[in-house]
Amino acid sequence: MTTESSAPQAFQISDENPRHLAPKGDITIFEVSEFKDALTKLFQNDGLVSLDLSGVTRVDTAAIQLLLAAKKQNRMFVPGISEDLQTRLQQLGFIESLSE
Repeated sequence: MTTESSAPQAFQISDENPRHLAPKGDITIFEVSEFKDALTKLFQNDGLVSLDLSGVTRVDTAAIQLLLAAKKQNRMFVPGISEDLQTRLQQLGFIESLSE
């Protein structure tokens, strides 16, 4: 029996780099709870953390709310943002990118 996390593979933090998370697929109201758990685990690390959002295919306002709350920690570097996420942010009136 293994002791793997119950989080879906799309939101697992790598053992090689516990300060980096690269979610894949959708982050909507249906996945946001698992994504929040992954972000909470990510932010348990000291210092700057990395969140690569280039593999995110679809987001909704629940996910955006969570991402903007995480940004307020001022410890998050976002090396990549999917086109869908960037479009949604602009549609909602967010001029600043998550990566700024």
